[in-house]
Amino acid sequence: MEIEWFLVTLALLPIAIVGVLMVGLSWPAMKAMPIGWLSAAVIAALAWNMPLRWLTAATLGGLINALDILIIVFGALLILQLLRVSGAIGSIGASMTAISRDRRVQVILIAWLMVSFLEAAAGFGTPAAVGAPLLVGLGFPPLIAVVATLIGDSTAVTFGAVGVPIWGGFEPIRDLVDLTNNVSFTTFLRQVGAFAGVLHFAIGTFIPLTIVAIMTKIAEGSYRKGLAVWPLALFAGIVFTLPMLLVATLISYELPALLGALIGLPVFIFAVSRGFLVPREVWDFSPREEWPDEWVGDIEAGAGVESKRMSTWKAWLPYLVIGAVLLVTRLEYFQITPILQSITVGWNNILGTGISQEISPLYNPGIVPFTLVAVFLPILYRLRWRRAQRVVRHTLKMVGPAAVALVFALGMVFVFMNSGDPTGRDSMLIVMARGAAGIAGGFWHLMSPVVGVLGTFISGSNTVSNIMFGAFQYNTANEIGVSAVPVLALQAVGGAAGNMICIHNVVAVLTTVGLLGREGAVVRKNLQVALVYAVAAGALAWFLSPWLLEMIQ
Repeated sequence: MEIEWFLVTLALLPIAIVGVLMVGLSWPAMKAMPIGWLSAAVIAALAWNMPLRWLTAATLGGLINALDILIIVFGALLILQLLRVSGAIGSIGASMTAISRDRRVQVILIAWLMVSFLEAAAGFGTPAAVGAPLLVGLGFPPLIAVVATLIGDSTAVTFGAVGVPIWGGFEPIRDLVDLTNNVSFTTFLRQVGAFAGVLHFAIGTFIPLTIVAIMTKIAEGSYRKGLAVWPLALFAGIVFTLPMLLVATLISYELPALLGALIGLPVFIFAVSRGFLVPREVWDFSPREEWPDEWVGDIEAGAGVESKRMSTWKAWLPYLVIGAVLLVTRLEYFQITPILQSITVGWNNILGTGISQEISPLYNPGIVPFTLVAVFLPILYRLRWRRAQRVVRHTLKMVGPAAVALVFALGMVFVFMNSGDPTGRDSMLIVMARGAAGIAGGFWHLMSPVVGVLGTFISGSNTVSNIMFGAFQYNTANEIGVSAVPVLALQAVGGAAGNMICIHNVVAVLTTVGLLGREGAVVRKNLQVALVYAVAAGALAWFLSPWLLEMIQ
């Protein structure tokens, strides 16, 4: 079929507008996404003859989908905020900082394992914003702390916030999958998660080594001291990525990063405490007076970390309970999943258009177990109810900007997807996919993760990146004639790699260490790592797709 390039350009215009507003003009997503939705609606109405009733119905479908995601965002952030005000996060950090005086060991512990755990448990910009100040408190130069934690906050991102980028990010394509696949949507997502888990295992295992190598390169102009700890760094990578791989392939897409971190952290801490693979020579930074000006900001390095206020066991208990509840409710053996999914709330044939959207509130991890566990935390940590209420209000304020961005991002995608239905034409999404297929052809496995990187870089979220480009990637795979599973997995993996350089995260973490204004320096240092991660994933998928697809099915 002949490609109508004028229509391809029109369909791409809303995404280009969002990119210019967020990257070129530094607008936040909560301001840029409404403009993106409005431009998509106008183009759909004028060029695709989409009636107002359908535009409204598509936007309402996006609103319902956004609510499903926001429930877990709120629950995950509420747990983290309650742990912060109670001192539990300080206790967790203190339990790690006494393990070794070697900065290479410390950066692996905090920037890789702790940040990966925080990403798995909460996500949405919190991991690096917690990890970087902790490193600065230990005496790390602020710039190095920022670079290290942003690189570390990558592999776990695909399964961050208990799998939101997978089940929330790809929710808009549910109807597309149901129409063109012989498997259920849940099974399809599990295949995508399993494929992504394999790719992250192959590449993410090297992230701790990358962190220490780049740290020593910045600190003393050489990778040598960082590469010298390669056995310990690879061990740190494997103790997280191997459990993550096993959970992704054997259980589900919600638990890989959470269980990977809950297994990897104690294993690594125990091994290091026994001297396993620990370098004999302790490495440290040069004296503070010799640090270049670009390393430091308004916050003094070495101010210390929050003192330990409770037992490590008590501090970790909420997340251990969360992991156990999710494991029981997701394993087919216990047969609880069908019960939780049987209760649904939604709107069929919205405004009589045929667009439908529903959610399963009890199956949403934001309610069971996050909110359920959060109710008991004030009792466990002896927090006064007034203080707990303030935490709830603060969390709601934190979720506000994400809510606006998600509602309009999903509204825009639903307009893309449904723009052709009223008149029987190809939708804006199919037109875009046909254009991509015409340009990239059989090389799309290499391009797909780069699209994911771009989406996260622009939007500041792997979830939003998957929302924006998931349906586009799915339709492109169909146009080219390849399986959609590896293509969507590459979208998610690329989005995770893009987390190292996304503008929102960079600004947030620089603010926490007093280095606001150094965004360019951080992005330049991390850009190569993000692109190598994405391209390596694409190359692996390109060569190994048939074998990997057979393995995960």
